[in-house]
Amino acid sequence: MIKHIHVDVCDSTQDLLKGQTSTTGESLLVSTDKQLKGRGRGENTWEELPGTICFSLEIAQHKIMSFTALEISVLISRFFDLEGIKVGLKWPNDLWNTRLMKCGGVLVQGSGSRLITGVGINLFSNDINYGGVYPERFKLDKKSWCRKIAEYILTHRYQDTDTLKTEWELRCHHMGSHVTITEGKETYSGIFKGLGTFGEALLQTVNEGERKIFNGTLRIT
Repeated sequence: MIKHIHVDVCDSTQDLLKGQTSTTGESLLVSTDKQLKGRGRGENTWEELPGTICFSLEIAQHKIMSFTALEISVLISRFFDLEGIKVGLKWPNDLWNTRLMKCGGVLVQGSGSRLITGVGINLFSNDINYGGVYPERFKLDKKSWCRKIAEYILTHRYQDTDTLKTEWELRCHHMGSHVTITEGKETYSGIFKGLGTFGEALLQTVNEGERKIFNGTLRIT
C-alpha cells in the first residue's frame, strides 16, 4: 500500500518526503506538478520541463545497497515496456530514449534509517538537450503517472542480484561501446564491459587492462 501525497508545487519532493511519516506501514510517495529545485547526482540539478514528472518514494534497499539505483532504473524501463515503448539505460543512473537522449534519472539517498529514491522523467520534451520518452506531447495527469510507476516499482523488486545485473546489461545502450568516464579530476577511456560485483563500471582500457570505476560521468565516444 502507498500513502500518496501530491502537491501543485514544491522545492524538492525528496525534502518534502523527509518531513513525512507513516504510522500504518505504508510506503510514502510524494509527487508534484512542478518541482523548483530538483537535484541530480552529485552537484547536478534536474531541469523541470512541461512534460516532466517528478516523485520521491520511500523504499527498502536492494540486498547489495549499491545496486539500488540500478534496480530502480531497470524497473522503470520495464514499466515502459508495458506501455509499448523502449527506455534504455546509461550508467550509472540515467534513462535514455530511443534517440539516445537522456530522458530521466534516478537518485537514491539515505535519510536517517530511511532510503528515498527520487525519480525525474521527461515523458515528452521539445528541449534540444533533453529527450522525452514519447515523441509527441499529450495531456498529462502527473499524479496518476507517478503513482502508476511507484506502484510498479514496489511490486516488482528484484531479490536476486545476478538476475538484476543481467537485466540491466541487456537494457544498457552502451554495452561494448567505447566510452569515457570522468571521476573527479580523472578521466578514463575504454570499452564498457558491464557491471561489477557492486554495480561499478567495468572498463577495458588499452594500457591498464580492466578498470573498475565506482562513480563518475559517462560519455559515449
